[in-house]
Amino acid sequence: MAANRQSAKRFFAPRSIVFVGGSNLELPIRNTLVLGYSGEIWVVNPNRANVAGYPCYASIADLPGVPDAAFVGVNAERTVSVVEALSQAGCGGAVCYAAGFAEVGDSGEKLQDALVEAADEMPIIGPNCYGLINATHGLALWPDRLACPRVAKGVAIVSQSGNIALNLTMHLRSLPIAHVVSVGNQANFGIADCVELLLEDPSVTAIGLYIEGLKDVAQFGRVATKALERQIPMVALKAGTSEIGTQLALSHTSSLAGSDELYQALFDRFGVIRVNSPAELLETLKLVSVCDPVQGNRLGVLTCSGGDSALMADQIDRLGLQLPELDNDQTLRLSKLLPAFASLSNPLDYNTSIWGDLNACVDVFSAFLSGDFDLGVLVLDFPLERLGADEAWHITLDALIAAQSLVNKPCVVISTLPEALPESARLKLLKGGICPLQGLSDGVNAISRWAQSETRKTNVQVAGRLAELALRSAGADPIDSVVLNEYESKERLAQFGLYPPPGRCVSANEVPDAASSIGFPVVVKAVSRVMAHKTELDAVQLNLQNTAQCGEAARRMSHRLTEADISIEGFLVEKMLSDAVGELIVGLKRDPQFGLALIIGTGGVLVNLLNDSASLLLPTTREDVLAKLKGLQGYKLLDGYRGKAKGDITSTVNAIMAVAEFGLAHWDDLLELDINPLLIMPEGQGAFAADALIRQKSKPHQLLKY
Repeated sequence: MAANRQSAKRFFAPRSIVFVGGSNLELPIRNTLVLGYSGEIWVVNPNRANVAGYPCYASIADLPGVPDAAFVGVNAERTVSVVEALSQAGCGGAVCYAAGFAEVGDSGEKLQDALVEAADEMPIIGPNCYGLINATHGLALWPDRLACPRVAKGVAIVSQSGNIALNLTMHLRSLPIAHVVSVGNQANFGIADCVELLLEDPSVTAIGLYIEGLKDVAQFGRVATKALERQIPMVALKAGTSEIGTQLALSHTSSLAGSDELYQALFDRFGVIRVNSPAELLETLKLVSVCDPVQGNRLGVLTCSGGDSALMADQIDRLGLQLPELDNDQTLRLSKLLPAFASLSNPLDYNTSIWGDLNACVDVFSAFLSGDFDLGVLVLDFPLERLGADEAWHITLDALIAAQSLVNKPCVVISTLPEALPESARLKLLKGGICPLQGLSDGVNAISRWAQSETRKTNVQVAGRLAELALRSAGADPIDSVVLNEYESKERLAQFGLYPPPGRCVSANEVPDAASSIGFPVVVKAVSRVMAHKTELDAVQLNLQNTAQCGEAARRMSHRLTEADISIEGFLVEKMLSDAVGELIVGLKRDPQFGLALIIGTGGVLVNLLNDSASLLLPTTREDVLAKLKGLQGYKLLDGYRGKAKGDITSTVNAIMAVAEFGLAHWDDLLELDINPLLIMPEGQGAFAADALIRQKSKPHQLLKY
């Protein structure tokens, strides 16, 4: 049963807490007191008089009131009965600290099922988790060291790993944390539930996620949509990049996209910023919390060293960010402010001639930042604090704060080493509305991903596509399946607007006449449901020029396949399309978390050589399909490579959208679909499915007649 949202609100901001357990309660009780919690605290332990100075009640039923929140610190078996008692009493929600549930296998899964049943509608954090911190309300149902101070506002962190959640709180990054939730096994209250609740808290400036796997992708999509609408940035660190096993796959498509690619497609769709490390997660959360959204990826970079300038330029080039050249006005103003030997460029090495001079630095910084930049960046490393004499560095910060107010443009400071930006500098910058980023690589990565995300979010919101892009639940994976033959597959796809080359499906004796009526040259293929790949069985003949060749090809195939004990259901005779500009592979594959996903890639003989593919979640749009298509290496062939004819891109997008619509119409029955190749003809001449394979849920169906 789904957890009650009103109960969850009580749970996350409680006026009363009950702790159930023994000596392991002392730390979470002390943590809650350290954070300044002022509500009721009760303890339940039938065998002790008191815990952490609080008198113990013998049972939940003996409590003087109904608790809003509970910390359950007993073993796995007892946790079930305690949770049942809490639920029956009307408790708002419970942290279940114990391990030994679904993470240990079948026996643990049964125990977790019992826990969910016992909880009924009461939200559970866990089991197998560290718990919950709300640093704005003084709540710390947290059985380990507490590093979060009381704050008025800050970021929220939701993590599937308790240890990762703990480590993220131990940072020295001047990032205020308002909430930490270690969700553990997500028995009845998972990542998406937490995010949805946190989006309603005005103290939350951004949400950081550590994800190992989502239980309900469609639900995550819905809450990510809410985050877009409410302009709350989301930053995700996704662990696990291995591909989905393909032992049951018959098609090339199924080997092209693993779950990591689909998670990337999910994050791209909803503007979730993806990072690659805990440090990047913290730096990016800091950036999106402090700075207003940027409008592009054009950076203006200030340094006081040629080495810093070179390192920044390399990082920026690697990530595809832009360094606009200085305009005439900037050049003129800076030439009057800097010595003749200064090189006026972007990045600008303003050198030591103005070092420690506040007014000179303000003039230079404001003249430089007045250019066509979306974000100003100052690279600066402080000396070790124990060395003292860092006044000039603080003057540089003061100058940047003043310059930012003059040009009204967001700015950041990046230190090349994470430890080279001390707390005094970070706090000064934050007070001045400037984000202090620690570490060159992490900082520039944060800027790059932030800029890309803002572009995606703007595109989605401006086009009003949020409802259009709502995801479906994956549904159950059909166990029994059947493969349709090529002719059946093509006939079904044609109903959605994806057409094969002109052709007919006939018996062996009818092949020559069919070929003659279609017009030479032709392709002849044997048709069979038990033959997924025809080339390996020599069951396809290309570029046949006359009736004699066609008849002989049909006879040879019949003989060879009969010897191989492969039943033939007919022969497909199609027009040989020899002037294609390029070939794509287009398909659908079923993923247990995402349902059907659309895959496009460079096809034909290059499919396994280049592994050049892109993944899209369904439903999708023409704009997204075209963008992914243009991102393929093989797109150059379709775009008039080296003066050759351009491909029919409009028909190509139409064909891919037909596959997408087919997938939506067969969401619960289709396992995989493979079109390889999709032949892209010159402009105005269409795109055709030269081969097609469909594997679907096994069920009685009307066989096509031919």
